[in-house]
Amino acid sequence: MSEVILHHYQLSPYSEKTRLALGLKGQSWRSVEIPVWTPRPKLTPMTGGYRRTPILQIGAEFYCDTLLILQVIEQLGGSPALYPNGQEGFAKAFGWWIEKGSFLNAVCLTIGNMGGKIPQELVDERRPLFRVNLDPDVLLPKRPVYLQRLNAHLAWLAEVLADGRKFVLGSAPSAADLSAYHPIWFARQNGGPEIARLIAFADVVDPWYARVAALGHGKHADMTPDEAIEVARVHQPSEPDGWSSEAQNVGIRRGDWVSVTPDDYGNPVHGNILAWTQDEIVIRHEDPSVGKVNLHFPRVGFDAALEQKAA
Repeated sequence: MSEVILHHYQLSPYSEKTRLALGLKGQSWRSVEIPVWTPRPKLTPMTGGYRRTPILQIGAEFYCDTLLILQVIEQLGGSPALYPNGQEGFAKAFGWWIEKGSFLNAVCLTIGNMGGKIPQELVDERRPLFRVNLDPDVLLPKRPVYLQRLNAHLAWLAEVLADGRKFVLGSAPSAADLSAYHPIWFARQNGGPEIARLIAFADVVDPWYARVAALGHGKHADMTPDEAIEVARVHQPSEPDGWSSEAQNVGIRRGDWVSVTPDDYGNPVHGNILAWTQDEIVIRHEDPSVGKVNLHFPRVGFDAALEQKAA
């Protein structure tokens, strides 16, 4: 199997989630540091303009969104399980809820407190992507709103942990812990002592937080963007055969030209659809500098639509 390559940047909360997943599974991986904001001239040819971070690359296969990325990491082997037997659905649903409820509130709370420390280029680039004005001067007066929203969700996390369990699902860490951890991590890493003090339920959450942080990032080595491009170029993408008849109900057939778009924020990516299963959508992307690659997206959180291919 080709090396596991993570395209990421250090500040990214979802990248931290993925780094911890790789560490938890004891997986060796290669690290490609990407720009915090666009343009990303080395990454775009491989991913068709997909904007979110991180992206996991294995050969000519590119996996988008941590909901799918963690399932791929699980399939690589190692223990403990990210999705323990009998609790797979719960771990996914728990992660979906807590990220939807806490991520953007943690980001807005933190950026508002960072003031001039946040690069204006990042604010300008993320504004249309998040559909929220991320100017710190706009966010700071709204701090009470973001704080109460974040703490309301953390109250439920505290209830889960209140019986003394070490991790969300019991005695071993899982994907559920990583989903709950990274929004708090972003706020504590970047919001300063004041934000750390304002986040509630420290007596219950802090011991758990320390245990998750201690998982580490595993064994990794740097790789240049050009090296990652070469890996994609010399590998042939797979020909996935998974196809659900459900796709017919939305008018999509194998080989159609489609767009795949996040259902909350982000831009569409286009390609010929190869696979449609209960877990993922796979499209074929092609670029002169890379050749043919496959882009994988989770079903949950992304919408596929039939499109007319530009001449």
